[in-house]
Amino acid sequence: MIPPSVLLVDDDIAILKVFSWRLRTEHFSVTPVSSGSEAINSLQDAQYDIVITDLTMDGVDGFEVLTTVKTMAPLTPVIIISGRGEAAKDAFRLGADDFLVKPFDIEELIFKIRYYLENRNLQHLLTTTPHLEEV
Repeated sequence: MIPPSVLLVDDDIAILKVFSWRLRTEHFSVTPVSSGSEAINSLQDAQYDIVITDLTMDGVDGFEVLTTVKTMAPLTPVIIISGRGEAAKDAFRLGADDFLVKPFDIEELIFKIRYYLENRNLQHLLTTTPHLEEV
């Protein structure tokens, strides 16, 4: 079975290393990148099951990463992580699936990742399985 793929975007290298390590212990395939522009390049090269992005980064910020994901792969869940809780409303308006305010417990992030992946799998199953009336 192929592990779920996670694109993890944060300009804080310590967060990137710790989160990548922890997500890998949960059997996720993690692509860590330290800038929004690297994230957009990665999105052009590969598909991800979920994207987790910091909001405030130099150059290309998390809002731009979010809008790029939702343009390229609208069904891909995006979780925004930020110290700026007041930005949540804007993130949701642009299509974010969730928003976590730093600092937060990594276990909460893992729970949310699993939730969105299971929800996505269930939606796929419902759209590809014939309804009982059709059988």
